[in-house]
Amino acid sequence: MKFILLFLLTLNLIADNDYSLRGAYGTSSASDFDELYYFQGFNTSPYNTSVYNLSTGYRFVEDFYDLPIDFTVNGGLSYFDENGHQSDFLEGTLYLKMFIKFNFLSQTFRYGIAEGVSYAGSVPWVEHKEAEAEGDNESEFLNYMEMTFDFDVGKLIQVKDLEGLYLGYLIKHRSGAHGLYGGVSDGGSNYNCIYIEKNF
Repeated sequence: MKFILLFLLTLNLIADNDYSLRGAYGTSSASDFDELYYFQGFNTSPYNTSVYNLSTGYRFVEDFYDLPIDFTVNGGLSYFDENGHQSDFLEGTLYLKMFIKFNFLSQTFRYGIAEGVSYAGSVPWVEHKEAEAEGDNESEFLNYMEMTFDFDVGKLIQVKDLEGLYLGYLIKHRSGAHGLYGGVSDGGSNYNCIYIEKNF
């Protein structure tokens, strides 16, 4: 823990905040993406599969047209723990993300929405079972989306050296975008995640 704090403090000293590093953990959901982003139906899937994610990002637009909106380009690597249903595997993602920033009571909150692509070493078990039940296609290469909501930990605990360290909630989503990817019409997967992200 001391090493992690020292690392974060060192990043802060060389900061211009255009880069980010995020670590996340989540579990598969039985809820649809629209249910999750309306904060309804936080149902864990019966397969108890999970995901570990490490992502990096670069902010290429800050305060778009003087609005509190940033744009980033991101890449991620995820490890899927399939809980014995099949072999575990890795997934790579590449996506663009928009952040909308809110300042309230000396705190910074961010809402993020991302769009991109996902390539998985195997079809996640939850996707396989859904495709099997619905007679849908399966594909390792699919559309990727995520939605995030976070807050600045450093501002919350009033430690200036930790400002730009965010704690948040992430919906990680793969789908065929209604048949545009791999002929997957209705299938896909969702993971409810928590994460910590540092800007530097």
